Amino acid sequence: MKNLTKMENNFSAENSLRLITETIERSRRTMAKNSGKPMILWGVLVAVTSVIIYFLWSKTGNPIWNLLWFAMSAVGGVGTYIIGRNREKTPATEISRILGKIWMWFGFFATGFYVILWIVAAIRYAAGMDGILRVDMTMLILMMMGLCGAISGSVMNQKAVSISSVLATALSVIFLLLIPDGSPLQILTFLILGVFALIIPGLILQNKAKAC
Repeated sequence: MKNLTKMENNFSAENSLRLITETIERSRRTMAKNSGKPMILWGVLVAVTSVIIYFLWSKTGNPIWNLLWFAMSAVGGVGTYIIGRNREKTPATEISRILGKIWMWFGFFATGFYVILWIVAAIRYAAGMDGILRVDMTMLILMMMGLCGAISGSVMNQKAVSISSVLATALSVIFLLLIPDGSPLQILTFLILGVFALIIPGLILQNKAKAC
């Protein structure tokens, strides 16, 4: 009788473990399927915005056009919401919460640091000091964005996303290091990142979703 009870407990434990594993994998597949369109949307927005900022910065010589990134974020947020209404629903899991927090903290640090730079620059200028802060914001954002993309790909078990993020970040950093300091060309690094880290992986995920 004891042996039978022990076998039943082992069988129940195995079933529970298999159920948990299947649930996690199903959640990963659903999230990967739902991520294609948002990635394409954000990739297009990042690429187009970077080209617009580069054009305006080159014509005026004023980097203040980088503020257009905030407008892009608003448009992207609305677009993501619209896409989310029509996509396949999936229960909130630890994986979805992790992904959400990854990009939430990326947005918080990127936006917060950018705002701090502008505030400090304004204070220095008002105090009669040099208002130009020599902080490589572009490099910082590139590294954070690439890291978040690679982690997201790993969490979703999508190697294409992780590999694309790493390669896109490497190409962007190399390009950034080859151009003159302070050149408007630096903003085109986000064009590279948008295409290779967002649009291409998004298209890959979208094709996988259609094949399912």
